[in-house]
Amino acid sequence: MSIFPPHDIESMNEDDVAGELVRPLCRALGYSQGNPDANLRSQVSLQYDKAFLGHKNPGKDPVLRGRPDFVCEVVSYTRWVVEAKKPSIQLSQDDSNQAHTYATHPEIAAEFYMLTNGREFRLYRIAKPDTPALVWQKEETDELMPALKNFLGPQAMKKRADVKIDLGKPLAEGFGSNANVVGGHVVYVKNTATFANNLGMDGLVNTVTGNRLYRTEDGLIAGELTLKSAFADMDALFEGFGFYPLRFKTAEEYLSRDREAPTLMQGLFTVEMLPGMKLPKTPLSPGGILPIKVSATAYTEVLGFLDGDQFKGTFTFNCDYDIPQGRMFGFNGDLNLLTEGRFEIKLG
Repeated sequence: MSIFPPHDIESMNEDDVAGELVRPLCRALGYSQGNPDANLRSQVSLQYDKAFLGHKNPGKDPVLRGRPDFVCEVVSYTRWVVEAKKPSIQLSQDDSNQAHTYATHPEIAAEFYMLTNGREFRLYRIAKPDTPALVWQKEETDELMPALKNFLGPQAMKKRADVKIDLGKPLAEGFGSNANVVGGHVVYVKNTATFANNLGMDGLVNTVTGNRLYRTEDGLIAGELTLKSAFADMDALFEGFGFYPLRFKTAEEYLSRDREAPTLMQGLFTVEMLPGMKLPKTPLSPGGILPIKVSATAYTEVLGFLDGDQFKGTFTFNCDYDIPQGRMFGFNGDLNLLTEGRFEIKLG
């Protein structure tokens, strides 16, 4: 069902576009008149009828032509402006300049402005009035609503405006003291184990699903990483062992941007698996109920460097399994798994 009521765009004037198309769009995005959190204001009157503010002689400030049709306001945070035109005109640079004047007026101070003739919608950042950030046709609006709401909706606008200034020591030039992991992948290039001739894991690609790089309280750079395995049961196994999130630290002051001198990050942890624990069937396990106690000590070494917004490089994962009662079941008490691979992690 469309957000727009039935209408005949061929017979519309400017007021019709504002009332029949713009207002429903703003409401669908989460703004409404009188809403204490996301207020929709129309035909906004401005106390100062000049386009700029600050000259010693106010007579030198150009007179403001008209007033904004709509102001969508995330109360106490930020706002954006909508200017409607009649469908019979083609949107022009002059129209963008007019809407830009409203958006940058000292009583509005908007972050974005939208310009529409009912047929076409253009969204601009105030810093770039010559180039729309997004252009779409009216018929595409319903399909675009989820994306538009994620960008212009009250919660999205508030989240962007509520960014706290990061005064912590940066991870590297161009980054703050924290960076979220927003994607990437890990490739297990080579796998060797004392308990199997061929694990069938060489070339395995695991998706990076999240976590972060950050400064610890003692000033070190630390990383946390969670993966989604190509073998679904592997995730259950690693989560059961407590391997996720994978954790690393480095004593280096900053993350390297030099491929020839990568940053060394290391991680070491030990987990215990007690008798009675249920194991899924994986390349590392036949599955079933664990009959004896198993201890695992995992050492990870990462060599990585920053390339734009990516942290990439190589890694080794060395896991020693201590199974004191292993000989009762036909294998040596100490087992080892060594994985070598490469990774690319996108930061955001």
